[in-house]
Formats: sequence, structure tokens, C-alpha cells
Amino acid sequence: MGKIIRFFLGFFLASALLFAGGLEDRIESLNKSLSSSSKDEVFRIHNSLRNIYVKTIISEDKKLQKKTIEGLIKSSKILGLKYDHYEEELKLLDKEIKPQKKSKQSASKNFKTNKKTKIPYIKNISAKKNVIVITFSAPLSKNALTFFELNRKNRYKDIFDLKTNLFFKVKPIKLNGIKRVKVAQNSKNLVRIVLEDNKPINSIFSIEKNKVLISITKNKKKSKTSKKFKTTKRRIFNKVIVIDPGHGGKDPGAIGYKKKKEKNAVLKISLYLGKELKKRGYKVYYTRSRDNFIGLRNRTKIANSKKADIFLSLHANAAHSKSKYLSHKGIETYFLSPARSKKAKRVAEKENMVDMKGMDYFSKQTFLNFLNREKIIASNKLAIDIQQGILSNLRKKYKVVDGGVREAPFWVLLGAQMPSILIEIGYITNPTEAKRMFNPFYQKLLAKGIADGIDGYFLKNK
Repeated sequence: MGKIIRFFLGFFLASALLFAGGLEDRIESLNKSLSSSSKDEVFRIHNSLRNIYVKTIISEDKKLQKKTIEGLIKSSKILGLKYDHYEEELKLLDKEIKPQKKSKQSASKNFKTNKKTKIPYIKNISAKKNVIVITFSAPLSKNALTFFELNRKNRYKDIFDLKTNLFFKVKPIKLNGIKRVKVAQNSKNLVRIVLEDNKPINSIFSIEKNKVLISITKNKKKSKTSKKFKTTKRRIFNKVIVIDPGHGGKDPGAIGYKKKKEKNAVLKISLYLGKELKKRGYKVYYTRSRDNFIGLRNRTKIANSKKADIFLSLHANAAHSKSKYLSHKGIETYFLSPARSKKAKRVAEKENMVDMKGMDYFSKQTFLNFLNREKIIASNKLAIDIQQGILSNLRKKYKVVDGGVREAPFWVLLGAQMPSILIEIGYITNPTEAKRMFNPFYQKLLAKGIADGIDGYFLKNK
């Protein structure tokens, strides 16, 4: 009985501290209480600090992150948990919070030493009619340039990322048939060239020793000036993707319009997606390729065992009441994080229901608090790229509602050691969306959109 009382006292202490005053005051109160608390209370405080830590990452508040990590190190020592990763994070934060001031003299020295590094730097950029010529200080490797497109209605961009540095101001560049050309140092060792127009851009590029040539052709047929160029707008990434069709077997998932089952729609789309990704050079595995049941915890185990670079779980959404069947529609993409909205929590509860009934509230919170900063950020980026890929592809033929990129506590994503997301392909309770998600033409378009999003993610995060 004494243990139960101490347990609830610890819980209420942590809860009271968590919700009282500002976030900074809460962190300080939790940290102070660690030295005078029992192990049960320290465990609750430790989990509260982990939850706050995620919030400080999202808000990008470095000072609060530091205070939270200091508390996590202290509580980890009391509980006998590993804390070396927190210490490493603390060192990095100290450097970010207290950056060393560089004098003008040291900055100029760095400028000179950068030119002596192994990465070739840009010596000159020139443009004539329909060709940009970038001259470098040394011969380039085959992987010195990556290319991707960002295409929206009346706004088209061809983007070239170069592994290099730019030490001079580029004069305005004009190309025949291109509205705007931008050249800038996007980040350290990365220069970005953007061609922008209100119609599709037909650009080709080649790497020739110490030069990069970017050309614009008027027609799809190669012109005289473009014969020497090797065109390549598709990259083979040699990455491993694990696709997880939700539910299956004894678990039908949501039952929607005309008793259509979620498990059947997501399996068919997953198989189309796998074929599309294989065409693009990816290695693909499925958690299930037929109508069989797999527990939620085993799905990420499969992804981890295959050393996947990405884990994708496909599901169909459902309105929670008949009155909402017509109004609830749209495609949503989720990444793992504590839910912030009622809608996100409701969607997560629906998907979590089958395999996690035996877990109590505290077990679930402990699972949820086991979050990794890098994985959250990478998963968020992946979700954005895939949502954009889906919408831009489907909207060529259909009117599709953008449900947005959201965060929610999906247990199927817990334990994945790689960026992982969950896609709600539409509402199976909505007659229009239910018909579409069982239409092979729509399924293939959707699969291609997801594949485009994956391409975009890897191009931006090489």
C-alpha cells in the first residue's frame, strides 16, 4: 500500500510541476526536486523531462534544451541509466549557445584556408544564350552535383546542388527562355543554382573535368549545343525501403463505404509503390505482401532487421461518426511525436487500438518518451516531401484535399531506428475517396507520388 501511495504522490508531484508556471520554471522545479525524491518519483520526473525535451527541440530553444538535458543527466545517474548521449548533446549545445567570436583577421584567414581544402571551389561563372558554365579550381568527382525539380502550378524550378564554396558575388545571370536564375551559398560546402520559370524547364547538365555546364533546350530533341551533354534527371540511391501495409488478417482496419476494408486498399497501393520504387533503383521489403496479421511491434522489428533507410506505414482514415462521413476527407502524413491536436490523438487511437490494449497509460508514455531528436527532425522532413509528392501527382487528375503533415503517437512507428512516417491515404468512410482508393489508376498515381516524395527527400538529404 505504501508503494502505491508513493507512486501516486510521485505522479502528482511531477504533474503539478509540469503544468505550473512557465516552461523554464517547470524545468528548474523538476531538477531541484530530483535530489530529495524517491526512485519512483525520480522515474516520473525523468519521463516528464524527456517529454519537455521534445518540446524544446520543436521550439528550438537551446537554453531550455540545455537545462532539460542537465536534469536528464542527473536523473539518469540516480536511476542507473545510460547518459553519455545526453553529455554529448550538452557539449554541442554549449558550443551553439556560446559561439566563439571571430575577428576580421581570423575570418580572412579562414577564407584563404578554405581555398586550400580538398573541395574544389568556384573560380568563375559565366552565361551565354542558353548555357551556364561554372569553372572550378580543380577537377570534379561524379558526385559533385545533384539535381531535383520542384514543380507546382505556374511555378517550376530546376535545382542544382554543387559540393563546393563560392567566394565572390555572382553577377545577375540571364538565360534565354528562363524567367529567373539564382546562385547562392546555401550552406557550408554547398552552392545552389535555381532556374525558375512559369512553365516546365527542359534543362540538361554535364560534368567535364573542372567545369559544370547547364544548358536549356527549347525542344525535347537534342540541339547542336546539347549533343555533348549527358542527361540524367533520375538518380539511383541504392537505399532500402520497408513498406508496411497497415492491419491485415484478423484485423480489417476501418470498415468504410459499402463495407470496403482498409487492409485491402493499403495492401494494393503498397504493392504498386514497391514496384515503382524498384524501378527507380531502391531495394524494397514489405512487412506483409498478403492478407495476414502482424503485430505492431513486429513491423518496426522487420524494418530494423533489414537495416532500412526509411519505414513507411500506409493506412486509410475513417470519420468517427456517420454525420461526418461526407465532410471528413483528405490525405494526411504523420510522423512520430506527442500529439498536439485532438484530431491527431483520435487518429492515433484508432490505429493503435489492436495491438496495445494490454498497455496502461504509464507504459504508453514511457514508450512515447523514448524519442530521438534526429529521428523526429528527419521524419518530419520525410513527411513534408512525401505529402508534397502525393498532392502534386494526384492533382494532375483529381481534386484532392490536403490534410497536412501532422505529428501523433503511432505505436507502429515506435522502435524504428530510421526516419519513419504513417500515411493516411484518405477517408474510407467518404464515398468519393473510398471509390478512388480501390481504383487501380488512382492507386498507381498515389504510389508514384509517394515515390516522388522519397526521391525528393534523398536528393535534399544526401
